[in-house]
Amino acid sequence: MIKRISKATSLLVAAAAIISIIPANAADYKKINSEDGTVYSAIAYKNGNFYIDGEINNKDDAAYYLSNGKYTDLDDIDSGASTENYGSKYVNIEDGDYFLDLETGKVIDDNLKDDAQDDAASALRKNIKRDTDGRYLKTDTETIKKLANKELTGSKFGQVWYQTQYTSLNDTNGFTTAIPGQLNVYTDGKGSYIDADYNLGSIKVTTTSTAIGISPKTVTITNTDDKFDGAGLNDAVTSTVNTNSVVIGQDSSNIYRIAKITIKTEATVSVSKINGIDVTSNAFNTLTPGEVSFNVIQKISKVQASGDIDGAKYAKSVTNYIIADDKGADASANLLTKYTVSNGKIITYKIDTTDNSVETATIILTSKNGYYYTDFKKKADEKVEVVDSNNLAVDTDVDGNLWRLSGGYIYKWDNNKDWEKIYKVDGSFNEISVYDKDNIVAWNENDEVYSVIGGNEAESPVEETPEVTTGWVQAPNATWSYYKADGTKATGWLQYGAWYYLKADGVMATGWYNNNGTWYFLNGSGAMQTGWLNNNGTWYYLQSSGAMKTGWLNDNGTWYYLQSSGAMTTGWLNDSGTWYYLYPNGAMAANTVVNGYNLSSSGALK
Repeated sequence: MIKRISKATSLLVAAAAIISIIPANAADYKKINSEDGTVYSAIAYKNGNFYIDGEINNKDDAAYYLSNGKYTDLDDIDSGASTENYGSKYVNIEDGDYFLDLETGKVIDDNLKDDAQDDAASALRKNIKRDTDGRYLKTDTETIKKLANKELTGSKFGQVWYQTQYTSLNDTNGFTTAIPGQLNVYTDGKGSYIDADYNLGSIKVTTTSTAIGISPKTVTITNTDDKFDGAGLNDAVTSTVNTNSVVIGQDSSNIYRIAKITIKTEATVSVSKINGIDVTSNAFNTLTPGEVSFNVIQKISKVQASGDIDGAKYAKSVTNYIIADDKGADASANLLTKYTVSNGKIITYKIDTTDNSVETATIILTSKNGYYYTDFKKKADEKVEVVDSNNLAVDTDVDGNLWRLSGGYIYKWDNNKDWEKIYKVDGSFNEISVYDKDNIVAWNENDEVYSVIGGNEAESPVEETPEVTTGWVQAPNATWSYYKADGTKATGWLQYGAWYYLKADGVMATGWYNNNGTWYFLNGSGAMQTGWLNNNGTWYYLQSSGAMKTGWLNDNGTWYYLQSSGAMTTGWLNDSGTWYYLYPNGAMAANTVVNGYNLSSSGALK
């Protein structure tokens, strides 16, 4: 149990807020009624589900799960615990002591964050060690990287990605940062990684030479290993990406980071243009002889390319947007201190406590005639001045949109150049948690007032102890059961967001479970798994129904074979007298030769 932090007794916390449209002047914002009660912290989620920590009904303060207007006391969690959102649906409480599933209201005492980091690190090591054959230092690829506190910046409740670095085998590749030879690698929780310092997309470099008879030449650099004979000289043009690149956001498809690209030439060769823009423009640094460097925002695909670099996987696509205007004038001064990504646009903002203001700009990643640049024209006409900095709060929602609470209003940045006034709230509010437009909590702890936007306002927020037990209940032996409305235990399959299976005694199943001859896998929280599953180092495939697959499987055009135990097969396979070969990743070989044996287009040994 978390040690209870005592708070001063406060007023009644009542029903979820009732939303009413302001009538008279046809205003396009809504007025939100406030409720008396002390809220210490809150996290908004979708469909009217919230975590709220506060004093309820003149009783002791407590942590509550609010769903459909009903507040459920989370007995395991005491008030005052530190919280943050984690993963797709969780509240991380007291740095991993507990996790609250915001879809079901279940409290989990496993450290899901640490477990996910360990699983990702282990999967990454396995994949890197299997793939690379010269990109990274061998001793480094055999090390399990520590991914604690290395989650990439991104929208809340999004997929978790991690960042780490591997030592390059070639420590003379032009890197001059504080950590020479370090290459940035980003990975998801399953170890599906990309080497982010290889693919450069397409950078057109025009060179001139002092050598007699050599005309200007334009080459296209697509990766950091490209080298060209730019003026009759070997290796006259090369490129590097600095390893101190800073990730500023991500969405479901891409990672966005600020990086510096350096183009190097030999003595008699100089760079005159980048993507058609003269390097005399002040976005380009030419102070070092033989070098041109420039800052970019990189849009990096999370999907692996079909090729590799010395075995290592890199991003399928990368686009570099020079931090400059359409003429090549440096625009880095327009970058502020914080970032969020919404619908492919980057919002940069700054909260200035010295003059109580919020400055905001939207960066449009655009191009013209092959020149990719950042359009900062979508900037707020002026800073938003806030009279009382104690009543200012800023948050981002699940889609990366920027929200502001100040002066008794809740505003949304329109991803153009204006703040939209969405809600009128109590003027004292100074804290806000936003999931989306329809799920928001705003409050002021000291003034003992709050509002909840979303949920079912018809029900009372706190109910007396019911006569029958309903919902998820954890027994003293740590097993879970689900009690129906009549107080009886549910058995069999139960859909509660995800699918769960309750055995004949009502106890929730976890791990492998055989139901009428069909195997299913339920994770530690009881949720039925689908898709690929790595269980104790062995891969299995669970169909959309959750049933374990056996025999041949076609997954996105690639054939795999699952044994009768469900385990994925690798190596040679004799199926009904026909031989096939499955690569170490399980994929069937076809139209190729393996160890001297010819395999047909169907994968069968000829």
